[in-house]
Amino acid sequence: MRRVSRAAGVLLVACALVLARPASAQTVRGTMVEADTDLPIVGAFVILQDLAGRAVATSLSGPAGTWLVRAPAAGRYVLRVDRIGYASFVSDPLDLGPADHLTYPLAIAVAPIDLAELAVEGDDDPCEGLGDQGLATYTVWEEARKALAAIVWTGQQPYYRFDAVHFQRSLDPDGAPRSGVDYEEVRYFGRHPFRSVPTRDLLLGGFVQYVAGTVQYYGPDADVMLSDDFLRRHCFRLVEAEAPGEVGLAFEPASDARVIDISGTMYLDAENSELRSLDFTYENLELPVDTRQLGGTVEFARLPSGAWIVQHWAIRVPVIIQGPPRRSSGGRDLPPRRILSGIDEGGGQVTAVFLTSRLAGWASTDTLPVRPPADSLIVRFPLRH
Repeated sequence: MRRVSRAAGVLLVACALVLARPASAQTVRGTMVEADTDLPIVGAFVILQDLAGRAVATSLSGPAGTWLVRAPAAGRYVLRVDRIGYASFVSDPLDLGPADHLTYPLAIAVAPIDLAELAVEGDDDPCEGLGDQGLATYTVWEEARKALAAIVWTGQQPYYRFDAVHFQRSLDPDGAPRSGVDYEEVRYFGRHPFRSVPTRDLLLGGFVQYVAGTVQYYGPDADVMLSDDFLRRHCFRLVEAEAPGEVGLAFEPASDARVIDISGTMYLDAENSELRSLDFTYENLELPVDTRQLGGTVEFARLPSGAWIVQHWAIRVPVIIQGPPRRSSGGRDLPPRRILSGIDEGGGQVTAVFLTSRLAGWASTDTLPVRPPADSLIVRFPLRH
């Protein structure tokens, strides 16, 4: 697999979206339209960057294409517009003085990206730096990055309430269900319900760790996938997707990985470039059992506003027992064999997203009933399983 080079990784992470700081006195606002039609562009991210490429504020364009970003200090900046399925736009530099409030309309040429035309790369020297063939991989990664960055941004906003369910069930060693599903309803305000442990902890300690005498299995969230450390320590390449109309972007640990890591594939819609799902498995487990069914799945969804969330996730971990006592042919006691007796699957699913500003004043957040006002509902998802 081709590794995204360090320079590319720095560029990608520099474009990661961060929450604007409300205490700033310098603002830029405007309306974003398509240059050819004057139609408003909804659900695109306007990112205020300093001249070093660091993102300092971001905004999601609203139903009329309006947006506002707030700078942390006076200075020279550029505006970058990320829109999934289209080439990114970068403005000319603009100067913000103390207490400036600028209006900056954006008329953006429509430049669609067609992932279906990208060729699948070969496996020769998979972790060398990006070359001409690597440009196809980089193009697909850029589209995946836009969605991952949008998920990070959405999880930082105080505007949403997430209703979700956590689930657990037992599978046999081949991954087939052998028990019903146990559900637990949960509710989150102002943060996404699917969060991994800090990225640095995973990359230094591994995706499987001993915590307080128990084995903990972890999966990646959007912050992990966007991190410079993850990009530097993994190799990427395009692969054929099993589902028609999708493009696969596979990743695996570099050959010098010393901790339990993950490999997997992100799947994108070839027509509109939207990120659909991520499948991952654990690497370097060194268990004396079949580990092919272990790993997890993450599925993504776009909200009507253009914001993105993780809509469904699951992790499958082994249940290992000691086999019966063994003896050698010479009558010597042997260590019992470890046997994979089953697989525990746990995860969660967002079932509904509500706009919290419409809930405010109607009821306190810790006593909200199951049925909030109808006009606060953004989207509802059918329950899986």
